[in-house]
Amino acid sequence: MSNVGITQRPSSISSSTPLMETPHEPKVKSLTTIKLAFPFGLPATPEAAAARIIKNLSHFGLFYTLVLWVGLSISLVPERRFSLLLLMATTIIANQYLIMLRLMPNSICINKAVDKMLVLVPVAIVTIVGLILTNAAIHLVVTLGIGIPVILVHAVFWRDGGFVNEEASSSASAPGELAHLVVNVQSV
Repeated sequence: MSNVGITQRPSSISSSTPLMETPHEPKVKSLTTIKLAFPFGLPATPEAAAARIIKNLSHFGLFYTLVLWVGLSISLVPERRFSLLLLMATTIIANQYLIMLRLMPNSICINKAVDKMLVLVPVAIVTIVGLILTNAAIHLVVTLGIGIPVILVHAVFWRDGGFVNEEASSSASAPGELAHLVVNVQSV
């Protein structure tokens, strides 16, 4: 009874489907034509190391600050809750100022009269003094003692070896996107 009034369509696929042809010689890429990119390297001279540190500090400064901030926050969680609240409050103040800078780029009183460092340096000083007064100075010193050498090692060894696509004419990726870590090299 359930099939009353229902007609099945004939299948549009033939019962004998032709088999796919396989090529006689499979195409295999040679391992000698692949070059792996490695983002770390030793600088040639101490001057090159200093230049690399300055360049990487300006390029990765926000990320380095974030690493130190997360390390300090984690070290304050178990014992120093008031110090953590102070750190969060000063971070919110600094972030609000930076957001205002981003939202109003043509404002004379925010961008021209008040320099960014004129606001961020006192906020950092208030944070450091507040952490010292709340007996969290040891956490600050340990975080800076561990974080700064790690950051300096990263800044010395990170080389900008073309891992960011700077060409605007590249159709594979937009300018500023990360380049591929595996590059095919054409052998002559």
